Amino acid sequence: MKRQYVEIAGAVSIIASLVFVGVEIRQNTSAIRGATQQEISSQISDMLAITAENERIAYLVDKAFSGATKSELNRVDYSRFRAFATIGLRRIENIYLQHMNGFLSKEAFERIGWDYYRSPLLREIWKERKGGFNPEFVLFYEKLRDKEIK
Repeated sequence: MKRQYVEIAGAVSIIASLVFVGVEIRQNTSAIRGATQQEISSQISDMLAITAENERIAYLVDKAFSGATKSELNRVDYSRFRAFATIGLRRIENIYLQHMNGFLSKEAFERIGWDYYRSPLLREIWKERKGGFNPEFVLFYEKLRDKEIK
């Protein structure tokens, strides 16, 4: 009879341990989600700071929003803007990867600012750079980018 009590106590201890591990995993996942969202916000803040602090980048961003194309920029400006635009494209790829890993919801893609990525200049840059991105992301990005075009 004593052995039976020991076995029951052991089973209860195992169940309690599993419940504890489950709670810890849930809390850890929540912390990772929060850190991921904070990092994404930090990335866009960094891009905005670059734009605000660098007059040339601000000028090039304005040109992109105004419908400029690669042929309208000199080589140095195009190279500078391509590097800046790639930061944004990598940010979107990061959002995609974090979404695929379950850390971000699909709503994260609604806060991207798609008008910028739909501009002719960004489309030209994307065409040149997309070979360096995850192939699944390329398909996802193009579908999402073109989704709301009227």
